[in-house]
Amino acid sequence: MHVDPAVALAGLLVGFTVGLTGMGGGALMTPILVLFFKIQPLAAVSSDLVAAFVMKPVGGAVHLRRGTVNTSLVRWLVLGSVPSAFAGVVLLRRLGDGAVVQERIKIASVWRS
Repeated sequence: MHVDPAVALAGLLVGFTVGLTGMGGGALMTPILVLFFKIQPLAAVSSDLVAAFVMKPVGGAVHLRRGTVNTSLVRWLVLGSVPSAFAGVVLLRRLGDGAVVQERIKIASVWRS
C-alpha cells in the first residue's frame, strides 16, 4: 500500500484544525481531496465517511463520559439526520452508477458555485 505524504500531511492539518475548532473534518478534507489531490468526489466523500466511522464513536464516548452531551439535542439531531441520510442514499442511487454519478456530482458542484 502506497502512502502519499502530502495526503497524510493534509489529514494531519485537518485533524489539528478540527481539534482546535470543532468544525467537521468532512467540510475541510473532502474539498482538499477533490481540489488539490484530484480525487474523484464520490471516492473523497466515501473515504472521509469511513475515517469518520472510526473517529466519531471515540469522540462521542469521551464527551458522553465527561457529561458534555445535551441528550435532548442529540435526539432532535438524530430525528432529522437519520432519515435525511437514507434519503441521500436514495437520491444517489437515482443519479446513476459509477462514472455517471461522478459526472453529475461535478456538474452539480460547478452549478452550485
